Amino acid sequence: MPQPLPFGAPVFDLLAALPLMLYSVASMAEATGQTVINAEAVGKDIDVRSAVPRTVRGDALTSLIGGCFGLPLMVTSGENIGIVRVTGVRSRYVTAAAGVVLVALGFLTPVARALSVMPPAVVGGAAMVVFAVITVLGVQMLSRARLEDHTTMLTCAVALALGLLPILVPDVYARFPSGVRILLESGVAVGAFVAAVLNILFHHLGHRQAGPGRRTAKAANPTAHA
Repeated sequence: MPQPLPFGAPVFDLLAALPLMLYSVASMAEATGQTVINAEAVGKDIDVRSAVPRTVRGDALTSLIGGCFGLPLMVTSGENIGIVRVTGVRSRYVTAAAGVVLVALGFLTPVARALSVMPPAVVGGAAMVVFAVITVLGVQMLSRARLEDHTTMLTCAVALALGLLPILVPDVYARFPSGVRILLESGVAVGAFVAAVLNILFHHLGHRQAGPGRRTAKAANPTAHA
């Protein structure tokens, strides 16, 4: 049986908590996109402002309970969305049954070991298809953004570039401290954080600061505005 608190009683450490907080922000961004895409995959209309927070709170509750048993943070899995699109199976009962099977495998180690004999080529081939579908869904979601707006385009471009940088150049952060390198080498965390910061700068702070100036310029020179 799983042992509660296998690493001892919880101890608060700010330096250890900061990377996890940034990962949590990245997980929230990931859960947002996956909630929307998953709803579209099953043909269900949702209110994003209410459905996404419920998904995030569910991940947080699962992470809290799992942490009591020594497990890492839990996030909504994008592979599930790819499987739904590939197989066309949209029943929530199938998902619940798969969860029961996984729980049973956690208690039946010999069965889990038997599944590990599956040829790596089969697992790799299936994974390629599933992740390719996820990539296409991501491109489909980005296409809905107003990319004709230069600030939106710049936000997407910089976030994608910095998110892909540790994958395209594996040793780019080799000289950084180990704690910082762990965070920077996570493309999802860096991409989500950069996108959130640029979105705030361009679409919130920038509008508040530049708004009165723009209105004054238009009022002073209406011909130039025309």
